[in-house]
Amino acid sequence: MADVRFFWGSFLALFLVGMIVALPGAALPVWRGRYGVGEEVSWFFIALLLGLLLGVRLAQGEKRHPLLPAALGLVGLALWGVALTPSFPLVVALAFLLGLGEGLMNVHGNSLVGELYPRKRVELLNRVNVAFGLGAVFTPFALTLLPYGAVLFLAGLLAWIGALLLWGAPQVAQVPKEQGRGLWPFLLAVAIYTGLEGALATWNRVWLERLGHPTPMGGVLLSLYWLFLAMGRLFLAKPVAQKPLAALRGLLLGVLALLFLNLLPPTALLFPLAGFLLGPLFSTLFALVQARFGHRALGGLLYAGATGSTLIPALFALLPTPGIPYGLLGLALGLFLMVSSLERRAVHA
Repeated sequence: MADVRFFWGSFLALFLVGMIVALPGAALPVWRGRYGVGEEVSWFFIALLLGLLLGVRLAQGEKRHPLLPAALGLVGLALWGVALTPSFPLVVALAFLLGLGEGLMNVHGNSLVGELYPRKRVELLNRVNVAFGLGAVFTPFALTLLPYGAVLFLAGLLAWIGALLLWGAPQVAQVPKEQGRGLWPFLLAVAIYTGLEGALATWNRVWLERLGHPTPMGGVLLSLYWLFLAMGRLFLAKPVAQKPLAALRGLLLGVLALLFLNLLPPTALLFPLAGFLLGPLFSTLFALVQARFGHRALGGLLYAGATGSTLIPALFALLPTPGIPYGLLGLALGLFLMVSSLERRAVHA
């Protein structure tokens, strides 16, 4: 029974991670209207990254309790603060706390499920990460229909419920692990993946507006993108678990095709389908690293993910709008090449 409670607590933790990742793209119109921000949004990503780095470092140890439930409580307080703050510099300061909680929740929320169900690690990590996609879907959808403050207060309440479910979560299991040899390609692949996921969610909406599509449509398509991301994890979990790296390589070919279509006004509306194909990437790479290298290596994996998910979207803020789709294409191509390299290494080994 405790395993079920911890599974659903992890589900809520990853739901909140999805909300935090989707928040900049979904709240950008609100922040522009309330605070008059433009390029200053980059500071949000930098503060988030600094918090993430610290959170991941704290999560590398063997203690899961009370760090994991405390992280959810901290995120709940930070979300309430973001709802109430009158200035964008305070939003940036709270982004550090959101990043800190996100780092702890992402490492332990995933690793706990992987330890509870080691024989079905790839499949169940993809399934529990459906929560991430649902959180990312919920954020722009809710901010379109409900007041900004109400959405963030509800999210804070969910964080405290998750903290209660995860109270007393078991400490990190001792598992045999390889040394760091062979880990760096996984780290680079995860950094590129999280950068692509975040940049596509945050900046493709700006590109759609440049193509002449209205702002509300961009919000709907962003919600669909995160919904398809969750559906990809749900429906592709079992097929990907059979031959993980070969399956990921095939999915990335489809992502490349969709990002080529993103250059044209009519077919750019298909970009949410890229979420479906990208869905299993992170969870599958996480499962492979956990099985091969053990818990401590997950810190490096999340460092790479944190760096990619914050710095790459921040750098996109410096691109001229016509360069956005080409930057996305370049990231997708780099990721395809990295996964192909990992597959070749696995076959050779």
